[in-house]
Amino acid sequence: MDLISKQKKYLSENLIVESLRMYDSNQEDIKEFFQATRGNTISEYLNTKAWDDDYNNDTRVFLIRDKRTRKIVYYYALNYGILYKDLNTISMTYKEQECVERLIKAMRQNSQQNLSSPEKEATYSLLADAYGAFDTFEDCDRASLLISYAQEQASIKEEREKAASQIGDSEFTRNVQETYPAIDIKFLCKAANYTPDIQLSFKFGVYVFWEIIVPHILKISELVGCKYVYLFAADNSESQNIHNQMNETPVIYSKDYDMNETDITPEVKPSTNKVKKLVSYYINSLKFRPVSEYTILKPHFERTCYTLIQDVADLPYKRELIWTSHNQDNETSNKS
Repeated sequence: MDLISKQKKYLSENLIVESLRMYDSNQEDIKEFFQATRGNTISEYLNTKAWDDDYNNDTRVFLIRDKRTRKIVYYYALNYGILYKDLNTISMTYKEQECVERLIKAMRQNSQQNLSSPEKEATYSLLADAYGAFDTFEDCDRASLLISYAQEQASIKEEREKAASQIGDSEFTRNVQETYPAIDIKFLCKAANYTPDIQLSFKFGVYVFWEIIVPHILKISELVGCKYVYLFAADNSESQNIHNQMNETPVIYSKDYDMNETDITPEVKPSTNKVKKLVSYYINSLKFRPVSEYTILKPHFERTCYTLIQDVADLPYKRELIWTSHNQDNETSNKS
């Protein structure tokens, strides 16, 4: 058995996972939890709010304990969320937008029922003029794209109004192109002063994510549709003093306080230093990526966080890849 496998086996045999409210005594135990490294915002959540949130089904909190000491060494929380893609939009110049809006209006007027003959002739004329405006475009392909877009938008608006008149819930709904089920990792937090009784060749948080949380997510995905997993990450170490000076409540971040300077690698650390330690840790070690093609609903208290996602279907492969990488790194260090 290689060294990495021995270390993983040790952790597997010495850690247990339980839901927050599995035992009534947990309500007192969590008051003794302190998070590692910086701040205390995440531990305060576990100490004061987690029990009620879990009870009210606002989130699900899980405790990881050391088997021998029964100490809580880590906790994480999961919510069910959703990603969506907005209705098709394209970037347009002012002239293009004018022409598109004019065509949409003409098509909408032309589709009205019970028009008199003079009214029909007027709408035909408006429609012809609206289409004619695109003849002035030098790029025929661009003109065709804009016309198709206008036709699509006119159809969407008509369907939306029809549905609203029949159902009457337009005030409480938002039409989007597509929705995607996802799991929101709400909190990741390692306890202060916890060190396994074995030297690890990898970060403790890496083990927790890939060997405890990922199997949990995969099990959930067998029972209910789940395409993505996402989280909001930020390092507020530089801004904490600013919050204190302004007497503001610090923003709560989804954090794994199991990092050091070596977690920042050149591939994700631009010269501007905008990607901080936590974010680079999530990208490199937990294999998340910045969100780009979808929209995620972000709570106000996580407004300054980086939004990161990954595909649930890729988790088994990435899990294997991360341990293969650690094995290779360990072999290289032993040879040197």
